[in-house]
Amino acid sequence: MSIVRCNMLKFTSIKLTRHYSKFECKEGQVNSAKKPPILYGDEVSPPVRFVMMTAAHLNIQLDFHPIDLFKSEHKMDAFNQINPLQKVPVLKVDKDVICDSHAIAMYLCETTKSEDLYPGSALARAKINQMLFYNATTLFPIDSFILSEYFCGKMPSGVKVDEWFNSLHYLNTALSVSPWLAGDQMRICDFCCASTISSMETVVNGIKKFVYLKRWMDELEKLPCFEINRRGLERLKYFMSLYKPN
Repeated sequence: MSIVRCNMLKFTSIKLTRHYSKFECKEGQVNSAKKPPILYGDEVSPPVRFVMMTAAHLNIQLDFHPIDLFKSEHKMDAFNQINPLQKVPVLKVDKDVICDSHAIAMYLCETTKSEDLYPGSALARAKINQMLFYNATTLFPIDSFILSEYFCGKMPSGVKVDEWFNSLHYLNTALSVSPWLAGDQMRICDFCCASTISSMETVVNGIKKFVYLKRWMDELEKLPCFEINRRGLERLKYFMSLYKPN
């Protein structure tokens, strides 16, 4: 995720600092002998929160390096050497780098013995991937556009709001058939879409219009790992309060 900002804080060049964050959860197993992967990100970003919630739920330790998007740290030379795309999240595993949240979450699931969030069945994975790709191609692009406009002093247009509601209607229809986006059990696609939708709720309050979607979000908010999402949303709301369009 990158943020387009107008009239924002003056750019400050600061050295990337190391901050260790251990996520606690009951499920999954991790090899404590291995060096934890490094996650670069800002909790204000839905894709970053998606990855962090996945790691937390699977009890995977990550070495979290904060990249402050509102100080343009994602555009600094030090980070550009890690990810020339200048976006977060980025997961560094030894010398290898993964630069997409969906790919990172899938990788994390593959490193555990648990199939809770991403089972081995080809059909089950196809259903999960379908919703991950829906987030990548539909939900997140709308979210990114509207929030970028907001930070440039513009409220969302009626056309974009309608587009957003249409995208939520699709999910609500899916959730009228099953309690989770990919079937009867919670999967990584639920974390993925929820992080994007909850961010958009700060600008366009749409969940209350959809019964099944609201029920689904309420269930997710009961999870311990969802505290990560709440924390990121508070950070987002803070910056939104500073740059609220007139």
